[in-house]
Amino acid sequence: MSQSDSTIVQIDNGELVYYTELEKHINSLSEKFQAKSVIKQSVYDDIVKFLLLSKDKPLSLFSSKFIFWVKKYFIVIKIAGIDIACYIKSKKPICIYESYYNVIREAHTTISHGGRDKTIHELNSHYSWIPRFAVEIFLKQRISCQTRKPIKQHVITKPIISLGVMTSKFTWAYPLKNKSAVDVTLKLRELFFVFGPPRILHSDNGREFVASVIYELKELFPDMIFIRGRPRHPQTQGCIERANGVLCDALGKWMSINNSSHWSDGLLPVVYGINTRLSVVTKTTPYQVMFGQAPRSDSDFWKIAEENRVIDEEDLPTPVTDLNDDNIMNDKNNDFNDCPENIDEDIIQFVQQLSDDAGASSLVDI
Repeated sequence: MSQSDSTIVQIDNGELVYYTELEKHINSLSEKFQAKSVIKQSVYDDIVKFLLLSKDKPLSLFSSKFIFWVKKYFIVIKIAGIDIACYIKSKKPICIYESYYNVIREAHTTISHGGRDKTIHELNSHYSWIPRFAVEIFLKQRISCQTRKPIKQHVITKPIISLGVMTSKFTWAYPLKNKSAVDVTLKLRELFFVFGPPRILHSDNGREFVASVIYELKELFPDMIFIRGRPRHPQTQGCIERANGVLCDALGKWMSINNSSHWSDGLLPVVYGINTRLSVVTKTTPYQVMFGQAPRSDSDFWKIAEENRVIDEEDLPTPVTDLNDDNIMNDKNNDFNDCPENIDEDIIQFVQQLSDDAGASSLVDI
């Protein structure tokens, strides 16, 4: 075959296909919503430029509609010494149009490839101004998520009301070479000695759970009740059967996307993603139910540090202050350089006051 007869087929990557479909959808909208449905880099730069413009400067560079729109919806917040435009209601940084693909992909991977609502919840916890249709178009392009959708025939389950640490939907998982009773018992001992034992240890009738070595846990934790499900009747442990299905589905997506056959390598990140994504039942994440706070991940701060190639400790920019703390925000522009100098003393006095309170058993209870 001669060189002239050969044809070169160029395969579009996922990002190119995504933005092509996204542009089609934006163009299908009315002109009223096209301009402000997404914020591109040029518009973002104008927003920051206007918000940082001093009062004595002329406003002739911007139209009156643009000025009204910016004043109504946006403010500037300093993050690591850099001025970032944020949505005025959520105080979250604006995600520009050019970053949609990478940002949505990162959020979707973080929650172990959860569905649309879980992905949107993860995005809204870090960014603003990402429309729903941008997430839906992205998920339609994910082959692994489309081909591994769970079958809509769930096992009938009874709702579990969270009353404490060991009654939440928080998930633990450990890789084991086999299901021997000894290995299972060792992992359960490690778990119970860190978080405390549950009131009820509910299991199926597998050999690893009916062996005598499991009953040694009863001697270590005498207040724990050990209950087995009915033989050949998975509905009695329907909640854990459903949880196993969610874990297997997310782990399968991880293996497919990472082109890996070592499921043990992806077990911990997948479980973390499940624990930090939105639960439809509780309307929050299992992590927040378990620990009473969101994970400490200042993603914007560390992205800026990575872009500036921070290596030494002395090169670190100013630490990021919690964007949701309205008490620390002193003015409308949320200048974090104006934080009170005696904040450490206030925290110490607050902790001492809690320690003196005889009715308070712990900070978590309060």
